[in-house]
Amino acid sequence: MASDIKSLGKFELGALVAGGVSILVSFIPKYVVVSIDGGKDIPGLSFSSGISAWHGWAFLGMLLILAATAIVGVKAFAKENLPDGVPWNLVAAAAAGLGTILIIIRAFTVGDGGLGTVDVGPGWSGWLLFITTIALTVFTFLSFKESGEKMPDLNKKNDTPPAPPAPPAA
Repeated sequence: MASDIKSLGKFELGALVAGGVSILVSFIPKYVVVSIDGGKDIPGLSFSSGISAWHGWAFLGMLLILAATAIVGVKAFAKENLPDGVPWNLVAAAAAGLGTILIIIRAFTVGDGGLGTVDVGPGWSGWLLFITTIALTVFTFLSFKESGEKMPDLNKKNDTPPAPPAPPAA
């Protein structure tokens, strides 16, 4: 059990920092920004607004990022509270990876309503969130590789023989 920051591995520390920054940045309302410019058609119309990463499918992505960061934190500081036999580094890497994918996809699939004067896309905090969640995914994956945990064998054959077929009905 690690009792201080100095006893953490470099990948654990990187994952904790990247996860913490990701969570903080997710609350900044510039994840997706909508800008409207009237141009020559409607002079004087200019509007810009944004939302945080806690909307739509990005909400689920942020929950996965939060879970991955929490797993890394509990594993680093209170490992005895986690059940044995579970590849926790793999679980954290999978949650971080899926969360990152959802966050990135959501930012680029927000529609503009078909209006030519509307610009919708990632804002500065969205781009920063992409970088920090990708970093979290990389650090959790490297921590998984370093830990020596194995991928679960999903094709593992059952040791018990199959039940004999039922006799034909008379």
